[in-house]
Formats: sequence, structure tokens, C-alpha cells
Amino acid sequence: MNNDEIEMVAGIRPDVPPYAPEAKGAARRGLTAAATGRRPLWRRPYTVMLAGALAVAAGVAVTVTVPERGVGGTEVVVAMPKIAPMSATEVLGRAARAAARSDLAPRDDQFVKVESQTMYGSFSGMGTDAEGNTESESRYLYRTKRAIWQSANGEKDGALKIEYLEPYAYPGWPIPQEAHKDRGTEWHRLSACGNTPDYMRTDYASLKKLPAEADGMRAHLYTGDRGGKSKDEAAWTAAGDMLRENYMPPAQRAALFEAVGTIPGVDVVLDAEDAAGRRGVGVGRVDQTGVRADLIFDSETYELLGERGVVVDEKAARSPAGSLVASTAQLSVTVADSPPEVKGDAAGCP
Repeated sequence: MNNDEIEMVAGIRPDVPPYAPEAKGAARRGLTAAATGRRPLWRRPYTVMLAGALAVAAGVAVTVTVPERGVGGTEVVVAMPKIAPMSATEVLGRAARAAARSDLAPRDDQFVKVESQTMYGSFSGMGTDAEGNTESESRYLYRTKRAIWQSANGEKDGALKIEYLEPYAYPGWPIPQEAHKDRGTEWHRLSACGNTPDYMRTDYASLKKLPAEADGMRAHLYTGDRGGKSKDEAAWTAAGDMLRENYMPPAQRAALFEAVGTIPGVDVVLDAEDAAGRRGVGVGRVDQTGVRADLIFDSETYELLGERGVVVDEKAARSPAGSLVASTAQLSVTVADSPPEVKGDAAGCP
């Protein structure tokens, strides 16, 4: 049994289990994540503290395991600065001021184009096949380069280009044969989605209507039934849904960063790296699944670079502590008058 994130969210292929109707709006951001059992960093609620976060002030070194193609990985030791970390409020405040300087302004008839590089976990097994036989569990890290064109007002079909990169072993697990099934480049036409609840919409035109101050944005993050194990977890996930492969209007993005700093459990690590190798400051949140999820900001400009997931609780995550299990990099955000023409049926609305 494949454990996909949601219908066509964790994978562009529709071989997936049902998903709760109230959560399907948020899943629109994940239409975009591409394969069986694959779970984007914010979509999967796995945000637990990096092993070195508590050691930052003490100036000790921590080990982050970077996965390779085979079993295990290469250990990279990161020396943490011998200074006290900035607070999440300070980092996110600087990110808010940087966001306010953004100047893209797509019209309703245009498209937001985002190019990125991603690495997410793919999970399968731990179920039974059609004949009732138990399937073995497997995990690996699938890697892609992506370009997505999404309608600025959410009313037009978009496009998604996926270029598959060499997969990596999931730390502590042998790489399965199925990890190599995705090769080359795929194109998909993305259909407009008109039945998403207003509070879960993430198209530019809808985001522009959201509060432009922190208190109002925080209230929005806690609005409605967004799923998750807690309201705080759901708010963190909602924030990521507005940021990932997207462009949020400057005023609302600034308000969002300030609001995120008020979510319980959000804190800072001073040394984080995105999927493109760019280093910055990580702001993340702790959960109970054994992995810490970070937003990564440039340490000078405080622009958002990408995301990452690092194992902290080895038992809960079933992977060695310090392992990198998710990583993204937002490479460019531009405005286009139209998406590339893609033949074939459009991917259905989640």
C-alpha cells in the first residue's frame, strides 16, 4: 500500500488514497510534489528539533548526515558559532522587512512561475496487496528540478515541468529498486481549482486580500479546520502552503513572517543549507515525528531561500539523528503572461 501525501499532491500520478475534504484546499500547493508516498516538507507534519539547535549557544559541533546513493551517507560536521542565537522574532522580523521590498505584481490574467530544486522522502509498504499479502516497507529520497506556472487568480490552467534527478537513499535504509523508476523530464497541465474554501486558497489574488498586519494574519492561520494534530501544527502548515512554489504579495508576506514568529515552538538555528547549497539561518518548529522542519533565510538579505528537514529523534523518525531527509531551494520567481502548452488531460483538482 502506498502512503501518498494526498490525492495527486505527493504525486502527480493519481494512484493515491482519499483525502479529507476540509484539507484538500491546502493540498493544492502540493499538487506539485510528484510521486507515490512523497511528502513535501510542510505538508507532512514532521517538525522536530535539529540535534545541534540546543548546542548553538554552547558553541559545539553537530553532525548532519547527508544521504548518498547507497546505504547510509556522508557525515558533514557543522561548527556552530560561539554566540547566542537570534530569536525567531528577530529573524522573522528581518525577513518581514525584506519581504516588504519585493516588487512583483502579477495581474489576474497572468501566471506566477517558480523554479526550484527539491528532495523529499518517498514511502511505501507496511500494508497489504490485493491478495492480502504483507508488503515490505521501503523509503528513499526522490530529487527533482521543477518549474511551475500557476494562475495569479486561480482561474486558469497552469503547467508543471519535473526533471528527475538521481535519487538518494533514505538515511539508514537501503535504496529500493523502485527509486530509479522516474527518469527524464515530465510535463503536466494543472487544472484550475474552484472549490477550495476561501481561507485555504493560495493564489496571488486571494492572498492579496488577506490581512497585512501580524495579528490579522495570525488569526487567518488559525481559521477553519486545516487538519493536523493541533491548531499550532495546522497554522505552521498553512504558512508553508502560502509560501511554497508561490509568490505572496509583499504586505501579506511580511505579515505572515511576523505571525509565524508567534506560533508556539518556533525557534532558530544559525546554520542551515538549502538544496542548492546556499547557507543561511533556519527558523523551524518542533513536533513529535522526530524531524525538525526549517524555513531557510539568507543570513544577510533575509530573503527566503528554501526549506529542510533534519532528524532529531532517531526512534520516532526511524532514521539516524542528524540525517537530512528533506531539502528544497527556491531558485527564481517571475511573472509570465501564459504557461507552456501541455497536451493531454489536466491534473484534476484535489
